[in-house]
Amino acid sequence: MTERDSKLPVPRSNPLDWNPLGALVMRPWYDRLALHAVSRWYLPLSRAWAAALAHPDDEAAFAEACGLTAFPGGLTGSRLRRAIAKTRQRARDYRSADERWLEAFFAPVAPSDSVLVTRERARLAAASALMAARSGFTPIRRRAAQVRWRMTSPNDFAPPQDWLGSAGTCIAPPAGKGSAAPLPPVEVSHPVPGPFGPERWLRFLSPGLPGDTAWARVFEPADVENPPSFINLHGIGMELDFWSGAIDSTASLLRKGLRVIRPEGPWHGRRRIAGCYGGEPAMALGPEGFLKLFSSWGAEAGLMTAWARQNGSRRVAIGGVSLGALTSQLTAVAAADWPETMRPDALLLVATSGNALDVAMTGSLARAVDYPAALARAGWSPEDLGRYAPLLEPRGVPAMPAARIVMTLGEADSVTPFDGGLALARRWGVPTDNLFIRPQGHFSVSLDLNRQPQPLDRIAAILKDE
Repeated sequence: MTERDSKLPVPRSNPLDWNPLGALVMRPWYDRLALHAVSRWYLPLSRAWAAALAHPDDEAAFAEACGLTAFPGGLTGSRLRRAIAKTRQRARDYRSADERWLEAFFAPVAPSDSVLVTRERARLAAASALMAARSGFTPIRRRAAQVRWRMTSPNDFAPPQDWLGSAGTCIAPPAGKGSAAPLPPVEVSHPVPGPFGPERWLRFLSPGLPGDTAWARVFEPADVENPPSFINLHGIGMELDFWSGAIDSTASLLRKGLRVIRPEGPWHGRRRIAGCYGGEPAMALGPEGFLKLFSSWGAEAGLMTAWARQNGSRRVAIGGVSLGALTSQLTAVAAADWPETMRPDALLLVATSGNALDVAMTGSLARAVDYPAALARAGWSPEDLGRYAPLLEPRGVPAMPAARIVMTLGEADSVTPFDGGLALARRWGVPTDNLFIRPQGHFSVSLDLNRQPQPLDRIAAILKDE
């Protein structure tokens, strides 16, 4: 058996992790470029891609789902037909690869390592090819919608008390509000040899989204018995298990001796719903989208915390970047009312804000996709939004002491505006040694963690009692 067949490959190195290149690029000018790329390229191409998957044989429905008045004619129409056909074929290829992957990783008897490695390589290659099919829709990039809005008006929306969970947030414990029912069972895949240690997947019924299966990838550090765990929640639209060569901080955390649990958020990856791209419903549904996402993902984080404890971790941290940070901080407040087994011990927040209304109404990404205008069209006034804000903001006391909270903020962050994150750090009394403020924006402060790993070092030290 060759080395290629014996374990998964080492993640590709990121040139931006090197100095002086990283120091030159990871600056606010990069954030302006990244915001433009996300809002003006990735989102409209994703909207067309999702429309193609939902309506491969209906050109009128495809056009409507893209926000076009009609299916284009001429050369543009011909190119779109080819792009739709390619997307459909790649979706078939992915389904086939994923079926074979499921058969192997959740088989009654564990297959050989070479089979697991081969199936995972094939699944990831097919997933990456499917995701990359977005590029075929470039001819309508300027005309396609960024988001297909589906907001409910405030008059037809459930009142705030119907969303109330623990500690004034929208997040209830994984077993449900006031319920003594056991936690949903967690199914664990066979382990596949990874470059730093064994990797496996968890799946379980989401306690917040009926009928939905939650997924998480677990990375174990080599030769570390009963390691502490870090549950790393991703940002909106980030589907790391579907992109070959995706870069995040997992490898850095593994090298520090932590187990990393990397969940797929609601409506992302395997949880993407038909007709939407990854994460789109969170925006498209307005307040309902974020209430559902936070309540579901927060409860799932509590369940994964309990799983980590049951599997050897004396300490467990939760955290993440952007949307993952917003979810984690709200979960930290909700968990103060939960049993100890589900309560995280530490918290890592990167590019966050304690002011949800500020993020929604003045954040640069929200404005770039016209989120405030979409809210207004659906009848949402600032007063209406204010009634639900307490459910979405970490206004209470977190489950862990301030000495176990680590925050990294960019002074030029306009997506989750810096002032809201700094105000939260001060209100919670985050120690100076745990607060990292950098002259960067939203994307650069997040992507630069591997080059400037001090926040990762700090959360690892907290978890390891150093």
